[in-house]
Amino acid sequence: MNKIIALFISLLSLNAYSQTDKNGNPVFNSLTLSEEKVDDYVLNSNYYTLANNISNRNSSVFINEQPSLDEIELAATKLPSDFFLVVKNLSPVKMIMLAEKPEKVFFIIDPATGSNEVFSTDIKGDITENRANEIIEQKFDKKAKIDGNILFFNNKKLSIISTEEIKTKVKNLISEKKLNKGEANQIKFADKALLKKIIIKETTEGGKLDFFTEIKGHENDGVQVKPGVFSTKIGIALYKWGRGNYELGVNKAEDALNIWEEIKDRKPSQREIEYITLGFNKELEK
Repeated sequence: MNKIIALFISLLSLNAYSQTDKNGNPVFNSLTLSEEKVDDYVLNSNYYTLANNISNRNSSVFINEQPSLDEIELAATKLPSDFFLVVKNLSPVKMIMLAEKPEKVFFIIDPATGSNEVFSTDIKGDITENRANEIIEQKFDKKAKIDGNILFFNNKKLSIISTEEIKTKVKNLISEKKLNKGEANQIKFADKALLKKIIIKETTEGGKLDFFTEIKGHENDGVQVKPGVFSTKIGIALYKWGRGNYELGVNKAEDALNIWEEIKDRKPSQREIEYITLGFNKELEK
């Protein structure tokens, strides 16, 4: 528990909220959920996932490759969930995030200067709607369910904060505090397009995701994965490539397969689909 709380506190800085580390890799993986034109800016809505973060060693919020339900619950309710970018001319002017400190607040960061502000909010609830939905989708707890605005998880009843309420409060805050004012800066946040470029580059010969050059001519040689489980060298290479996509921040196996399709300039074969998906989901490590 102390580890998660310490991580949360350390995240309240500009460097932690930057979407990439010094090597250009995501450190707190997120999904862009929507973009909405509002007045003279675009409101970019995003969500920090639990999957591919708390069980991913390359994430700054890694807890355990197989976190317990108690660890998942604490991360789900204490780690940042929803955040928004006020975007002008394709660059962020402000970053706005709902956080707990320990009461709920909106944490504002100016990416250009690194300055930050904190504004109180009257939002009430235990867990965001996006986080509650992910808990159900990821099947962390087979008994978990949503009934109305309550998430039943880990033998607890957690009240859900609606996404619409958060977004409305954010828009009001932007208008009230004029957070859309100011010039767009040159800081760019990593997105799917940039991540795809990184993966394509690392898949070329000699890259971190090149598991294929060393097995040329021996692709169909048999290899024992673990007692009683056998595969081919190309199968294991595809598995490692899928696993590498997960570790670099790709959020869905389907996205990894789309990148593979672009690399190969063709649809992935059934074998490629199976092994890349197995690797992305770490099936051989369960």
